[in-house]
Amino acid sequence: MVHMDKDTSELIEQLCTRIGMVMEDAIMDALTVGEMSGDEREGALRRIDYALERMMALIAAARALDT
Repeated sequence: MVHMDKDTSELIEQLCTRIGMVMEDAIMDALTVGEMSGDEREGALRRIDYALERMMALIAAARALDT
């Protein structure tokens, strides 16, 4: 097992916390999309897509640090 220094471990934790915050920001769009009109729904889907892109980038960063 490779020992991870404390700074790296804390950075991974911060990245994962940010992932959770992005999820939290997107959840209302995801939960209410069925109640939206076509234009509203398209906007919500764009915001969800952007949140997913951000989460994927944060996950990649955390994985890069975890190696």
